[in-house]
Formats: sequence, C-alpha cells, structure tokens
Amino acid sequence: DLPGARDPLGLDHLATDAVARAHALLTTGRDPLAGLTEWQDAVRLAAARPTAGLTATTRALYRELAYATGRTTTDLARAVAAWRQGEAEGLAALETPWDPPAGPFDRARPALAAAGFPRFTPWRNHLTHPAGSLQLRFGQDLRWYGYESDPGSEDWWPRAAPDPDPVSALEALLAGDSVPDTAGDDDPHYVR
Repeated sequence: DLPGARDPLGLDHLATDAVARAHALLTTGRDPLAGLTEWQDAVRLAAARPTAGLTATTRALYRELAYATGRTTTDLARAVAAWRQGEAEGLAALETPWDPPAGPFDRARPALAAAGFPRFTPWRNHLTHPAGSLQLRFGQDLRWYGYESDPGSEDWWPRAAPDPDPVSALEALLAGDSVPDTAGDDDPHYVR
C-alpha cells in the first residue's frame, strides 16, 4: 500500500456499483440513479455496504463520502440508517419536515390513543412520544417511519421499517424490529 492511495476494496465497491448502473442503463435505456443528488448517491453507496459492523474498508468509504459531501461520518451513518429504512423516501423523512394535508396524519393520534398509547405531540409531520424517546414521522410516501432518541435529546435515529399504519409502525419500533444497523461497534452512532 502506498501512503495516501485509495483503498482497493473501496475502489472495487465503486467499480461494481458503476458496472451495475451501466448495465441498467444499457438494458433499460434509463439511468436508475439520474434523479439522485450527490448526497443521496453518497448515502446510497454507503448503504450498499455490509451491515455486520464497520470494517476498515467501510470506515474508509464513510470518511471519504462524508468528506466529499461536506458532512460528518455521523451524519452519513444516520442517513444510511434512513436509506436502509426506506431508500430515498426514508432519507426525506429524516431530513425534510413538511406540513401534511388533512387526512392520514390527523387520524394517527386518535388511532394511537385508541390502541392505548399516550398522547403524542405533533410538529409538522412528526409525532413525538411524551417521554421524548420515540417518534413517528409521516413520509410523503404516506408511510410512518419510526425514530428513537435518548430522552431530552434531539438526536433522532431511524429504527423501524416504515408502515402505512401508525399503530403498526409504533409497535414495530417498540418490538425492536429495526432496520440494519450502520455499525456493530459499542456506539452505533459514531463512525471512526
């Protein structure tokens, strides 16, 4: 290895991704990733890595992608969890609060109360548990995304697979039906 040289396994991952993208373009005439921003594409690339802990190769890829997009590795790890939760829609649920029209969002709080859950606090497309450790986010794809944070902290992390029903989404979150973790270390929120 030469000092400062690119990681060969990371380059192999990028080359494999480029080949798959070129194949899709040649066989369908469409680029499946044409609508992605640089950030979305970086998150997608990082999310394609194995989820059983962060290898040195994956850590290097995270560092390079975070640096290239002007983000931190923690930002990237959180975004990867969101991508694994719901791809581009999951990432949008993480990063883009919005004001949903009347309808499913308005029916969620009574549905949660009818299922025996406490009164959630609404803010834009978010419903937050009174203890401040669980949150549901209503995506523009009309699915509910489960989030978790330490009480009193605004450090929300995607945790459960999305569901069109808020009660089912919350039950999955409480049951620990989580998306694959971005790290297998002692602290899943930090990428060294």
